[in-house]
Amino acid sequence: MQCNTPVASEVLNVVLAANITPDRQDDTQLLQAIQALAGNQALTTIAAGAGYFSMMGKISAAGAVTLDIPEGSVNIGGNGKGYMIAAQSSWDVSDATNHDGSLGTLVLGDDVYIYAVDDGDIQAKLVASKNADIPDGYTAVNSRKIGGFHYGRVRPVVNRYDTDYIPSVQIVPNSVWDLQHRPSCDPTGMVEITPGGFWADIYLNSEGGGIWPENVPVSRYGQSLIRNNVYARSDFHLLLRNAGKRLPVVEEFLTYAEGSPAGQSANNDCAWAANTNTGPAPSGTVAKAISMFNVVDVVGNLWDYIGEHSDWGDTLRKDFTVVNVGKDASIPRGVVDHAEWRSFAGGGVWNYGDEAGSRCLHSGSKPWFTNGIVGMRGVCDAL
Repeated sequence: MQCNTPVASEVLNVVLAANITPDRQDDTQLLQAIQALAGNQALTTIAAGAGYFSMMGKISAAGAVTLDIPEGSVNIGGNGKGYMIAAQSSWDVSDATNHDGSLGTLVLGDDVYIYAVDDGDIQAKLVASKNADIPDGYTAVNSRKIGGFHYGRVRPVVNRYDTDYIPSVQIVPNSVWDLQHRPSCDPTGMVEITPGGFWADIYLNSEGGGIWPENVPVSRYGQSLIRNNVYARSDFHLLLRNAGKRLPVVEEFLTYAEGSPAGQSANNDCAWAANTNTGPAPSGTVAKAISMFNVVDVVGNLWDYIGEHSDWGDTLRKDFTVVNVGKDASIPRGVVDHAEWRSFAGGGVWNYGDEAGSRCLHSGSKPWFTNGIVGMRGVCDAL
C-alpha cells in the first residue's frame, strides 16, 4: 500500500506493527492498533503517572441534560494506569448507557458527578452518578471522579430582574466543573461567578456532617438553614473554614446577587420577603429568587453575612460580651476593644418587603448577635 504523506506512512507503520491488514475504508484501525500494541492496558505516556489529568478545554453544559466533553487523558488507579478520554458532543447524562443507575430521574437540587472508569479498554468510559465517592458497580481502583454539575434553576442574563420569568430547571451551566476548571474547595453546590476568579455557594448553607467545631456546612436545595441563633455570626468564619471556603466581601455579594428581583411587601412571588412572614423558608423555596449567576435566596429569607468589618467612633471600651457568645460561649477567649464594632450583611431578611434586593446592604450588623436573622454562604477562589 502506497502512502502520500509522512503522517500516512507513520499511521500505516503502526497498523502493520499491530498485525492488522490495512483497510482504507476503516477509520478505526489506528485506535485498534494502539490498543493492540498496548495490550489494552495503560497508555505508555505521561497519563500513566498517578494523579494525572488533562483536557483540551473544559467540560461544559450543552443543553438541559447534556454536556460537551473535550478529549483528554486520565490516570485511574495509580502508576501505569493511563487512559484516553474521547471527545463527546451533547453527551446525555440521562441516557441509561451513560450513568450507573443512581440518576433515575433528575430532580431539582441533584448534584451529579462524572467519573472516568476502567472498562477494559485503553479508552476510559464516562459514567454519571449521584454518588459523591464511587459510582455504583465500580471501586476506588477502577474509577476516578473528574467532574460534575448541579441540576437546578437557571436565570439567563437576558431575564435579569424579570419578575415574570420562571427559571428553568436544568444543568446549571456555571456549576459545571472538572479537575482543571473548578474552585479550590469541594465544588458541590457551587457556581462560578468570575471566570478564573471566584465561585459562590448556590444556596444559603445548611448543616452537613460532623460536630462543632469541625462540622462542615453544605450548599443544598430544600434544607433548613444555618442561622445566627445557635451560632453567633462571629462563629461563621470557622464553619466556612471547615468547608474550605470564606465569607464574601461586599463587592462579591453585589456581583453574585445581580439580576435577582427585589422583594415585595405583600407577597413572596420573587423572594421570601413578604411583610407577613414570621421566619425563614427552606433553601430554594421561591422559584424566582435567583440571580443571573444562578445564586439562590440572595434577596430576602436570611441576610447574607459579609466578612468585612468596621468600627465607628473613637472612644474605645473593653467588651467581653461581644466575645462570650454563640458556640464555646463559656470558654474565656479574651476581650474586644471597640467603640461600635460593626460588619456588613446583604440582601435583606424574610419580612423586609420591597426593601430587600440585590443591592440591599446593612452596614450596622453586629457580629456578636444571636437573633436568628442572618445566614451564610461561602465563596472560594478558583483553583
